[in-house]
Formats: sequence, structure tokens, C-alpha cells
Amino acid sequence: MKRLGHPSKLSVLRDRRWVATAMVLGVLLCGGLWTTLAHSGGGASESQTAAPATPASPPPLPPPGIALSGWKLSLPEANDKGDAASIEPAAFKEPWMTALPDGGLMFWAPTSGATTKNSTHPRTELQSLHYFSAGTGVHTLAASLTLLQLPQDGGGIILGQIHGAGPISSVPYVMLRVQDNKLRVVVKQVGKGKKLINYPLLDNVGLNNQLDYTITDLGNGSMTFSATYNGQTRQSTAPVPTKFLGKTVRFQAGDYQQANSSSGPQDGGRVVFHRLAQQSTNP
Repeated sequence: MKRLGHPSKLSVLRDRRWVATAMVLGVLLCGGLWTTLAHSGGGASESQTAAPATPASPPPLPPPGIALSGWKLSLPEANDKGDAASIEPAAFKEPWMTALPDGGLMFWAPTSGATTKNSTHPRTELQSLHYFSAGTGVHTLAASLTLLQLPQDGGGIILGQIHGAGPISSVPYVMLRVQDNKLRVVVKQVGKGKKLINYPLLDNVGLNNQLDYTITDLGNGSMTFSATYNGQTRQSTAPVPTKFLGKTVRFQAGDYQQANSSSGPQDGGRVVFHRLAQQSTNP
């Protein structure tokens, strides 16, 4: 097992129990999802919505505080080439990512900020320095956060991703997004193009209340997504798209706001991450 950060022994036991539970749920739910996709054309259209998420047990949380070791930070400010700057390894950077007394992190991403080469949306986002092969081993991203501000044009925020790395470093394919008070996971089916499937998780997700989520690659060709908000937990299962099986990928998490217009320097996304952890178990 390769662990990142410094979790407690109790957290390790909880994480192991949760991973085992997630693997069982993934196997049980995967068959039903494949049936749904078969009847809907298996992602042939540009955008589809999968079956509603099913209830699940709330996932265990990692220990308090967030370790920045193992992460790189993308910033919405320009570097000397005019692209979004970054800090590796990640470190606090006002006003974009600041530390809170409880060990959490405040992320601020204005709609008018600098962007990376392959995006039109500014972000303040952590990128994992730990890469893995999609569909091999068990890999989990778990977070606890509170939304404080959403972009005014309704574009929402991507809070967590499985993103391409290495040769496909410009391609995200799993994006957990809050928009219009709904939390869903968008899974791209192709590297280029708009073929995707939406996996609904929760409705009525708003500001100033804690939201917990997990994204897990089960290592058997399936993924599970789980979220808890206001006492309600939902989970969905999806296949790893064939295009990305075996590809080098990484986790990303933070404030990747998706506004297509800006109402001024105070418009953007603001999120507090209370806890954030990634864990990998190779076969």
C-alpha cells in the first residue's frame, strides 16, 4: 500500500473498511449500470444522464487537517508566459489558498483570473503528484468541504477530478461538479469531443453546509462516486471509459470554477476544504 500524508491508525482502519465496502458496492451496482447503458446506447449520444444515484452509507472521513505534501497547486494568476502559475510542491498562497485555524484550506478562484493553456476557466486547484494507471489497483479521493460562493452566471464549480497525466495531461475524464444546486459526476467517454455521461448524486446542494464526497477507481474497470449532504448519502457506479483504461491519471481537487462570463473581480468560486485525502492500494 502506498499512502500519502500522515493519517492516524484509526483512520487507516476506517479507510480499509470503507475501501472494502466500496469494492463490494461497486461489483453489485456495476451490473445494473451496464444494463442501463446498453438500453441507452452505451454513451453513443453526446450527453447522457445515467440512472439516479442509489442510497449508500456515509463514507468515513480522513483525519483533521490537510497535508500539502504530494500535491501541486494551480493558481489563477499569470506566470511570466501569461499562463496560470503553479507551485510545486503546493504551498499557501494568498489570496488564492489560505490556511484556516482548524487545519482546513480556503480556496478562492475569481472568474477574471489567469487560466491554464488548455482551459478557459480560472482555478485554484490541487493536482496530485501521485500518478496511477486507470483501472489498476484501488485509488480513492475523499474530501469534506463547504461551499461559500458560486459564480454568478451559474457555471458552478468542479470540486474533484480524475484527470489525465503524462501523455494525456490536458484531458480530464471524471469531474464532480456542483451546478444549479445539483451535484453530479460528469464522465467523458472520449479524449476529444463531447461524448459524456452524467451520473446524478444529490439535489438541493447549497451554500454554507458541509458536503462530503469520495471518488474511487476500484481497479476492476469500475468506479464509484459517493456524496453526503444534509444527512443524505447517495452513491453511483460507472465503468472506466474504454478510452482511459490503462492510461496514466491523477486526482485533482479544489475550486475549478466554470463561469463563462465575469461580473467583476469579486465574482468567482470560494470553497473551504476541511479535509482532503488520497489513498492508493496497488495489486
